[in-house]
Amino acid sequence: MYINRIEVLQVLNRMQSFENRLKDLYKDFDYNLHDNLGRRNMLLSTVQEIETARVLSQKFSEVLSDGAPGKPDVVICDIGKELECKLTSGSKSSGSVSFSLQTDYATLKNKKELDYMFILADSTFDKFCVLLFQGLTIDDYFPPAPGSRGKSRMRKATAMKKATALVGEIIDVSAKIIAELHAESILRSNKFISRLAELNERLESCSENAVKKRENIERIITNEKDRFAKAVEKIESRIEYWEKNQKFSFGFESISKNLEVAA
Repeated sequence: MYINRIEVLQVLNRMQSFENRLKDLYKDFDYNLHDNLGRRNMLLSTVQEIETARVLSQKFSEVLSDGAPGKPDVVICDIGKELECKLTSGSKSSGSVSFSLQTDYATLKNKKELDYMFILADSTFDKFCVLLFQGLTIDDYFPPAPGSRGKSRMRKATAMKKATALVGEIIDVSAKIIAELHAESILRSNKFISRLAELNERLESCSENAVKKRENIERIITNEKDRFAKAVEKIESRIEYWEKNQKFSFGFESISKNLEVAA
């Protein structure tokens, strides 16, 4: 891996310093930099590219950051790598923030394969999750939706296999749900076995002459078996769904405690 956590912390440190000065400048003019996070991030995108190139230049002899339209964000000439730099604070809907990790579909299709460094930032620019994706292709993205201006969202089920979290963490929500479902299945099985043993014991101790009582216990056993079978089928169906529809979230990390290391 050609960029590491310490180097990313250096980038974030410089970006934070720039964001703080921008915030003060906006305040001097009675503006609020955080009123529009999309515009805030646009102002910082160039800083991300330049600072990423700067830290990489510490160990590679030729690193370019052109910044011109249609040009790669960062090129590490020594190893022939192009790195796309993205900064996002996600989109808010129904009180929660989601991250589609978009890219320009045509560019990726033309390049065949690209590396990406996504910086996910909170609204105050204090907490981050930084993801390095290596070797993304158009198979890792959905085709652009109508009206998306060529931007396509990430197919996380495949793309996350190519990701490394350098700051923060990737949380496999579906894996957690599947584990909980397996635990629920075991719990239900244990309860069913215990209940069945109890009913069979009652049946064995019941007199052969108590026909109605025996029929009632047998009916309860049949119902318990049917109920258990349906519950297991439902759990298995839910497990199958989450295995096919992986969902991820991201854990953010405050970098204030890491500034001394990153400097």
